[in-house]
Amino acid sequence: MDRRDFLKRFGLGAASLGAGAALGDEWVDAAKSLPEGSVGDPRNVWFGQRIFPIPHTIEDGPSCRIENGKIVMPAREVPVFHRADVAVVGGGPAGFAAAVASARAGAKTVLIEKSGSLGGLFTNGMVLLMLCSSAREDGKYRLVTRGICEEFMTRAQKMGPYASTGPVPETRHWQPTVDPEAAKYLMDSMCAEAGVETFFHASGIDVVQEGDAVRGVVFSSKQGFQAVLASQVVDCTGDGDVFFAAGCGYRQITHGIGFTVRLGNIDKVTAKEKPPKRDDDPIPRRWPVRSNEGNPATWWGGALGPKGDGLSVRDLSRAEVEHRRRWWKHVEIMRGTPGWEKTFILNTCSQIGPRATRLLESEVIFDRAAAAAGTEKDNAIGWFGDDGPHAAMPIPYGALVPRRGDNVLAAGRCIGAPDTIDTFRLICPCFVTGQAAGTAAALAAARSVTPRSLPVADLRRRLAADGVFLG
Repeated sequence: MDRRDFLKRFGLGAASLGAGAALGDEWVDAAKSLPEGSVGDPRNVWFGQRIFPIPHTIEDGPSCRIENGKIVMPAREVPVFHRADVAVVGGGPAGFAAAVASARAGAKTVLIEKSGSLGGLFTNGMVLLMLCSSAREDGKYRLVTRGICEEFMTRAQKMGPYASTGPVPETRHWQPTVDPEAAKYLMDSMCAEAGVETFFHASGIDVVQEGDAVRGVVFSSKQGFQAVLASQVVDCTGDGDVFFAAGCGYRQITHGIGFTVRLGNIDKVTAKEKPPKRDDDPIPRRWPVRSNEGNPATWWGGALGPKGDGLSVRDLSRAEVEHRRRWWKHVEIMRGTPGWEKTFILNTCSQIGPRATRLLESEVIFDRAAAAAGTEKDNAIGWFGDDGPHAAMPIPYGALVPRRGDNVLAAGRCIGAPDTIDTFRLICPCFVTGQAAGTAAALAAARSVTPRSLPVADLRRRLAADGVFLG
C-alpha cells in the first residue's frame, strides 16, 4: 500500500497529500531536519515530523440562542457523509453480528459506533462471559447460539488460552470468557473480512425520516452532525436510541447499573483462602480464589450494581464514581492482607453497564409464557440457551420489528422483551438477534420492501443456510 492508498483508506484525502503526509509512512531520524511542509519544532524532529497544516475539515454553523427565556437550536443543513444499503448503529455484540450478517448477505453495510472499538458492554464494559449458549438435553449440552456466535466463539478459542477459555465436554455448558482485547481484534477482523465499513467515534443521535419511513441516521462526531443515508437501519444501540428518534413506541425500565474490573497478579497470590468478612470492606465476598479467565495472571468480575435509570446522566455519573471508590477501597484491604500483597486493579471498564433501559414496542412482545407455550416456534429466527433459571427458547422475528415505523429493526438488549429481558440482554442472545436483524435488513434492502413485509420463511431459509439453529 503506497502513501496515497494509505491516506485514502483512512479518509484523509488529497488535502493531506498536498500538505505532505500527516500520517507520514517515511521514517525521519531525530538527527535530520523536518520534512518539507512540516510546522513542527525543528529541534524535536521525533515529534515534529508529523505536524503539518491541513485545511479546515468543517465549518461551524449557527449556535443555540436564548429566545424568550428558552434555548433554541437553529436549523442547519446536515451534510451526507455516506450512503449504504444497511446502516447498523451500535457496535456491541448485536451490532457486530448484524453488520457482518448484512454484508455477507450482499448489502453495502456501514457500522456506526460511538467508541473506538467494537464489542460495547462485552469488551468496553468487560462483560466477558458468553452466557446462554447451549440447551441442556438428557444431561448433555447442545450449542444453540450458532451462526456468527459459534464462529466467533470458535475463532476466539483458537487464538489461544490468553484469548479465551477453552472448549468443555458435553456435560458442561460452553460459556467461554473472552479477553476484551482479543474480542476487539477478532471483531475488527471479521468485519473487515465481510466488507463492513466501520465508523468509530460517531454517536447516532437522530434519524432521517419521511413520514414513518426511516431513510438514514444522523451521527455526531468531531466533524459535527453528518448523515448516513440507507435503505434499512438496524438499532443496536442497547438503549433504543434509533427507534426512539424514529418515534417507535417503547417502554422504559430501571435495572442494575453494573461495573466490572480485572485484577492483576492473581497468579502471584500465595493465600489459599479468602479472608473473613470485614465490616469496612465495601465489596464483601468478592475476593477471588481462582481466575475465571484464560489468563492465569488476571481475575475478572463485577457487581450487579445499584438500581438506576440507565438513561440518566446523574444516575450513570454517580454509579461510575461509587463503583470506582468501592473497588479501590476493596483492593486496598486486599493488598493489606497476607498472601494478597501483589494484587492490583489491572483496569476498570471504560463503559458502564446499565442492563436495560428502553425496550421496543414490537409486533411480538415475547414473554416467558409465550416461550413455554411454543406459539412462535415457526417464526423463530434463532435460539437462546439455558440461562440458569430458564430453559433454552426460540426468539420470534416479531420481537425485532417495531409496531410503528418502517425500515428499522432492533437487536440486542432493547428488543421487545418483558420478563425475558434478563435472557435477551446476555451476550450470546445479542449475537443471535443481531445476525437475524442484519440478515433481514439486507434482504429487505435488496427487495425494496419494509422489514415488516419480509416473509419470515424467506428469512429463516437464509439464516439456516448461514448455520443458525432454528430448532
